[in-house]
Amino acid sequence: MDAKKRRIVIAVMLMLSIGNYFRIVGNENIRAIQFLSIFVIGALSALLIRSIVEEFKNK
Repeated sequence: MDAKKRRIVIAVMLMLSIGNYFRIVGNENIRAIQFLSIFVIGALSALLIRSIVEEFKNK
């Protein structure tokens, strides 16, 4: 999979995970599923930023 397709897949997964996080009913305490959702959003964001930075470095 080339870099452009990988970036698109990561961006779509990031949008889906953010949408899923906002569907979770919030309360004062963070449950395990909320923690996992926040972790996945951070990991996907890091992968997307890393992919963009690598593209600019290669230019």
